[in-house]
Amino acid sequence: MVMKRILFVGNRRFVLEAILANKLPVAGIGVVAGTHLEHDMQSSFDAQTRSLCTLLHTKQEVIDFCRHNDFDVFVSNGCPFILPISDLPKATYVNIHPSLLPDLKGYDPVIGAILFGRDAGATCHIMDDGVDTGDIIAQVKIPNTPDLDVVTLYQLSFRAEREVFALANARDFKPCCPQQSSAKDLIYRRRPEDMHIAFNEPNDVILRKIKAFNNRKIGCSFDCNQSRFRVFHAEIMTNPYLEKVVKEVPEGTIALSYENSIVFHKDGDVIRFSHIVADQGGVLAPMMQLFAPEH
Repeated sequence: MVMKRILFVGNRRFVLEAILANKLPVAGIGVVAGTHLEHDMQSSFDAQTRSLCTLLHTKQEVIDFCRHNDFDVFVSNGCPFILPISDLPKATYVNIHPSLLPDLKGYDPVIGAILFGRDAGATCHIMDDGVDTGDIIAQVKIPNTPDLDVVTLYQLSFRAEREVFALANARDFKPCCPQQSSAKDLIYRRRPEDMHIAFNEPNDVILRKIKAFNNRKIGCSFDCNQSRFRVFHAEIMTNPYLEKVVKEVPEGTIALSYENSIVFHKDGDVIRFSHIVADQGGVLAPMMQLFAPEH
């Protein structure tokens, strides 16, 4: 079988590493500017790999990159632009997306999988003029389990993307089935309100929000005593003595505050927020009110 020349465009290195490790012919590497891949290109790529790289800032630059290269397969892995596939040079165009399409299309599928408790994974699919809509070539599933948070799921997704690329390459990038959309499928892009704790939400929603945004630079915000804080970890506590101590104070009131953690009770559950950061020097102390109970 004649090996096909690959033109890669993306914002992360993992699928690209698989392409290079398997010594597949590379027509060019399009590096989306301002991404992790640009940093990796500058800090860790060897001279031969860097010579194949072109830094891309705009949609038009990606289009020109396609028109100025000779290739058989275009591989998108984190290209942020919707490309006019029908107007580009004739080739096989595939995208590697970190979800089980057609569920969780959009910019933030890994966050969405945690936030809504969905199975995650990776899909390699044919690109058409739609957004994440083409026929499926291969998929790898990551089941939803309560021990996953977004930082762990990102790492698993990167591995799944490499695996799904290998499966698609073994199929010579031929589709296996069309996407079968349903009313249950989600499209997700992060919103400011998803990164803020509203204490009138159910406890399981609050915990999923915190798991979905526990990247070290993000976190989930909440307000207390006219100050804003970010929390990176939360859990339900079940120790009987702890429950007794915490439920001696009113619901919504901080019972314990220690080591960047607070403990309170809400809707019958004892909840610990930990790894808390104050945005502007605020302080959390016992008997401060987080929220007023609705009942």
